[in-house]
Amino acid sequence: MAPIAEQTACPAAGEALATPHPAVSIILPTYNRAAFLPEALQAIRQQQWTDWELIVVDDGSTDDTAAVVRELTAHWPQPVRYIYQENQGAYGARNTGLDLARGRYIAFYDSDDLWLPHHLRECVEALEAHPEVDWVYGACRMVDHDSGRELAASTFYVDGTPRPFLKLRARSAGKLRIIDDRRAIRCMIRHGLYCGLQDSVIRRRLFDSYRFDAKTRNEAEDQLIVIQALARGHRLAYLDQVHVVYRVHEGNSSATGRCADLRRAERIHRTLIAGFEQLAARNVLRGADRRALARRIADEYFWHLGYSLLWMHGHRDEALCCFRRAIAWWPWDWRYWKTLARAYMTPSR
Repeated sequence: MAPIAEQTACPAAGEALATPHPAVSIILPTYNRAAFLPEALQAIRQQQWTDWELIVVDDGSTDDTAAVVRELTAHWPQPVRYIYQENQGAYGARNTGLDLARGRYIAFYDSDDLWLPHHLRECVEALEAHPEVDWVYGACRMVDHDSGRELAASTFYVDGTPRPFLKLRARSAGKLRIIDDRRAIRCMIRHGLYCGLQDSVIRRRLFDSYRFDAKTRNEAEDQLIVIQALARGHRLAYLDQVHVVYRVHEGNSSATGRCADLRRAERIHRTLIAGFEQLAARNVLRGADRRALARRIADEYFWHLGYSLLWMHGHRDEALCCFRRAIAWWPWDWRYWKTLARAYMTPSR
């Protein structure tokens, strides 16, 4: 559905006019998060790289988002566009931003997170210096929004142990590590590359023929875009330092939120699986990469959805259905069969 309202913030008198074609288009989708916007907008304003435009896509908010954006950006020298549309979900809002973006590079900003000042500068400088690279990203520091307690110092490490993607073959260019390993797709599927949209800057050409699938509001889109980008030959690189403060709270739309509500967590995992199944149906992966995808789908069905969410909460029949679907995707794991046999022998509660 097309946007239904647009407002443009203009530079104040005496301030320099922004370039007609800024280097970076910052796309900020938001929905009823006016309380987060002052800090988010301040973090954007504090970026050391200043050649950008901001596109705020208000996805049907009923709070005072419009007034907050208008007040806080009124005197910015960079162009700010405020778009209001009927609610389509975060990916629909990102698509609207992509349709309007004029920059060479795209940076997605989640309104509840905080960019550190060096984020845009270091990512853009890396892209400018390496035209063969299409996607540059840094790590996130995860904190609990309510208490401020640090949950993870860097998403690239678990208790000091490097994530598997850090062991992929990569070419060094100063602080930048350019991934040059045919196993990158498999690693992304099985373990993740930890290149979330909010901690990345992406060359515009990656989106020339790509838009997010917004119809199902699929939670897998952040992962699917990476797998498909790698399959199309796009190159990724990372900076092993924190670029974003990721704040965990009940309103997080991704699986990293607390997900206290069982059915909400179930919906997230079902849409994640559906996205992976759609990718498998497109037949864009071959050989070991395709097998890795089948194994990932099976694990999602069996352990994450079937066992942890359904079986452990007493939903026996639904869990058994997920177990069988997992085995259909990957029948070679003896642990599936053993757990399934025990499940059948366990009486209903």
